[in-house]
Amino acid sequence: MNQKCNTESTNQRFSQAVERFRTELDRLTDMAWTRGEEVLGQFRNQDSTSCDWSPAVDIVETNDTIVVFMNLPGLSANDVELTLIGNTLEVTADLNSLTLQDHDRVIKRERPTGHLKRVVTLPCPVENDSASAQTEKGVFKVEMQKSVDNRIRKVPITQVDEPAHQTQNM
Repeated sequence: MNQKCNTESTNQRFSQAVERFRTELDRLTDMAWTRGEEVLGQFRNQDSTSCDWSPAVDIVETNDTIVVFMNLPGLSANDVELTLIGNTLEVTADLNSLTLQDHDRVIKRERPTGHLKRVVTLPCPVENDSASAQTEKGVFKVEMQKSVDNRIRKVPITQVDEPAHQTQNM
């Protein structure tokens, strides 16, 4: 019995580690796509705005919706632009730095400032017209209805009282 508990605990820890790795890999992939666009823009001699910071996101899937949460402290609804493009959510914003007087000196600067562009890949296509967003205390919540073909549906199973036809060995 004790070995079974240890095995289940080990399996659970392994699953959690894999999920953390997957989440970090998704974040890095999103960041690579964003940075890649900036580099290509520089090679094309186009205006390319650098991304100075990138917020972490949580993505939650329900039967009918995809919900994205992100912490954007210090930003209001008017400071952030959200754009749905295919199965991606693009988030852009600018967070201004402190305004200093001539005699002021910054001792330490850790809070993010500058331009933000984060492209979040959604797990499935969504209905663009259904998207809604709200913010409370710096936490932005974007809710989107899944496309009809991508909604999770339970398949009913019919109980058959007669046994399945079996062949006899000859």
